[in-house]
This record gives sequence, structure tokens and C-alpha cells, in this order.
Amino acid sequence: MTEQAKTETTQAQLVVIEPTSAVALFTEGQGVAELLADIRQKATSLVPDITTPKGRKEIASVAHAVARTKTYLDGLGKELTDQYKEIPKRIDANRKTLRDTLDTLKDEVRAPLTQYEAAEEARVAALQSRLARLNELGSSASIEIAAADLQVMLQEVEQNAMDDSWQELLPQATVAKELATKRLGEALAARQKYEAEQAELEQLRQKQAEQDRIDRERLIAEQAAEQARLQEENRQRLEREAAQHREQEAQRQAQAAREREEQARRDAEAAELARQQAEANAAHQAEEAAARAAEQERQRIADEQRQKAAEDAARAADMEHRRTVNNAILMDLMGLGIDEGKAINLIKHIASNKIEHLSINY
Repeated sequence: MTEQAKTETTQAQLVVIEPTSAVALFTEGQGVAELLADIRQKATSLVPDITTPKGRKEIASVAHAVARTKTYLDGLGKELTDQYKEIPKRIDANRKTLRDTLDTLKDEVRAPLTQYEAAEEARVAALQSRLARLNELGSSASIEIAAADLQVMLQEVEQNAMDDSWQELLPQATVAKELATKRLGEALAARQKYEAEQAELEQLRQKQAEQDRIDRERLIAEQAAEQARLQEENRQRLEREAAQHREQEAQRQAQAAREREEQARRDAEAAELARQQAEANAAHQAEEAAARAAEQERQRIADEQRQKAAEDAARAADMEHRRTVNNAILMDLMGLGIDEGKAINLIKHIASNKIEHLSINY
């Protein structure tokens, strides 16, 4: 036997073949079957604990010994093939049987370890996925998201119980949950405050619009009533003046009844025409006054709406500018190592002029 074969025999552990019996082993099938049965018995006699590192190491060691035994026996058969050219087919057939059987045995012995490794990879991947979801929820917190959606996100975070199901990732999951809860809670509070302010502003706008409508309608009604009153007074005055005129004319022309009556008729007709004309003029003036009042009111409303739109746009632009400046300051402070919550609180104090000699240039 060569030095290489001797070395491999020493390392194989599971079987050692004496040179004198090697020919019988590879030329008689029953000898190979018995040898394989003996190797199987040795390889499968170990029942280690797959859940412990030591047990898994023992399984790997036995599987490696099976592989080394295969290499050793195959090399021994190859040497016999070279030595005995007359029986190469029988030896090669037995070599293949040895290789195939021991490969299958190696896989069979290692199967518990292979299954454990696959299960372990799946377990770790599932934990990493849960942790990634917590981190994703925390990093997604923003005041731009609706309060209802932020509430759903916060509930999802809070429903993650910090128990043994997290196994070795429990410390990381605890930190991720605390951070996500803090960020989502702060964003939710800020968004709820913003939405409440917007709802209150909308209510105020609606109330103001309704009051403006009532005021306009009341003013128009008052102006119309005043105009009607003036018209009625003017009509009554004209009628009184006409009556007085007719009476004076009748007294002055008492001596000429025909002329008096004729003149009275003409005067009466003139007075009636004058009254009708006065009423027509008054009605025309009232219509013009009402049209001017309505046009002035429409112009006033349009001016107020334009002014309000300009003021709303200016306020919105100022708020956006301040938010941009505050976010830039927050990033710089966090870049200096200041905690996010402390940095936000510091910015709020500076913006509210609560720190003397320190201000933000917007």
C-alpha cells in the first residue's frame, strides 16, 4: 500500500482494510455489502442533540468521516485495478457501488443538520423581516400623513409584543419599537393638532361667510325699504300740493265757473301727469340706486376675497419656509450628535423666543 493510502486509512476512522484482504473485498460482492453494512452501523450509531453546537459538530464530523472512508476505499480499489488488469470491470463496479452508497449514506447522516440549517435560515429571515417592518414604520412617520393613517401605523407598532418570539433579536426589536412608537406618536400628535386647527379655521370661514351674507341681505332690504318710503312720501307730497293748487285755482276763478272748471280739469290732468312722471322718475332712481348698491357690494366682496387669498397664500408660504428652515436646522443638530427629540425641542424654544440672545433667521 502507498504512503498516501496509509495516511488516508489512518484519517478515515470508520474502516481499515488490510492489503491481504483488499482483493477479496473488491472481487466478491458479499464482502462489499458486509463492509457497507459495518460502515452504516458505525455512522448511524451516533444520536447527537441537533439543538446544541456540540451535537451539530458531531454530525458534521461523522458525515466527513463517511466521505473520507469513501475516498479511502475508492483509492484502495483504484490501486487494485492498476495491479490486477484482468479484473477491472468487477473492481470498477464495486467502486461505483461504494461511491454511490456512501454518498447516499453521507447525505442521510447529514440530513438532520441540513434540515436544521434550513430551518435556522428561515427563522432568522422571518425575525429580520419583522424587525425591518418596525424600522420601516418608524422611518415613515411624517406630519404629511393623515392622522387616521398614522393611527393605524402606530397600532401596528404597538401590537408587536416584546416577548420570547423575538429570540436573539429582542434587544434590537425593543429599541426599534420604542423609536417607532416615539416618532409615530409625535407625528400623530402634530398632525391631529394641525387637522384640528384646519377644521377650526374652516368653521370660522363658514361662520364669517354666513354672517357676511346675512349682513348683505339685511343692508339691501334696508336700502330698498328706505327707498320705498321716500318714494311714498314724495308721492303723497305731490298729491297734497296738487290738491292745494286746485283749491287755490278754484277760489281765484270763482267768478268764471266755466273757465275755473276747465282750468281745474287741465290742472288736474297736469297734476296727474306730473305725479305719474314723478313716480316713474322715482322708480327709475330707485332701480339705479339698487343697481349701484349691488355693484358696490359685489366689488367689496371681490376685494375682500382677493385680499384674503393673498393673505392665505402669504401665510402658507411663510409656514412652508419656516418648516424648511427648521428641518435643515434639525438635520444639522442631529449631525452634531444631538438626539432628535432634544433637537426638535430646542428648535421649538428658539422659534418661540424662549432663549435670550438666540433666534432663527427665517
